[in-house]
Amino acid sequence: MLDIPIPNNQLVTVMVAQTTFAVLTMPGQQYRVDYLEKAEAYLKPGMRGKFISYSEHPLLLNYNSRLVEVYINSRPQNSQQLFIELRERIQNVFQHWRDWRCVLLGKGEAGENQLRKNLLDGSGLLLRAPAIIAKAVIDACTEHGASTYVLGNIENPSQAIPPFYLLLIGEGYVIAQNFNFVKL
Repeated sequence: MLDIPIPNNQLVTVMVAQTTFAVLTMPGQQYRVDYLEKAEAYLKPGMRGKFISYSEHPLLLNYNSRLVEVYINSRPQNSQQLFIELRERIQNVFQHWRDWRCVLLGKGEAGENQLRKNLLDGSGLLLRAPAIIAKAVIDACTEHGASTYVLGNIENPSQAIPPFYLLLIGEGYVIAQNFNFVKL
């Protein structure tokens, strides 16, 4: 686990947010946080909130889980209803931290349209996603009378080595393999 000098739930303010580091302040203390092997960030100067570090979180799924592909190879009983069910199940796994469409073949509406077409045809790639999402999609397809197959190991997905971690500051966040904290 990370060596983090800031306790969870400490109220902090982002003073500086750069692509490779941030400066965080709290009463009587200030830290520079360097991101090591950063994957993603959404952090802006002035953001304020509780500081929490995570090794498991919906934002980390795409980084710490092996991705598998789920294909459909028969028509569901009701493709529109299955589409709605898939969207809800994916949203539930991501807990609204990510747009559910991020696991689809295209961006935004294009991904939705391709998913709808493949469900209607009963053929094609549905998504490329972490195993937990793939399992939810397969279960929904089975419940709607559609058969699926998977490319990748869904039963024993490997953890990323080294894993990625999340620093959450209110609604802002940084995902990286490690962080270096320096007291200023």
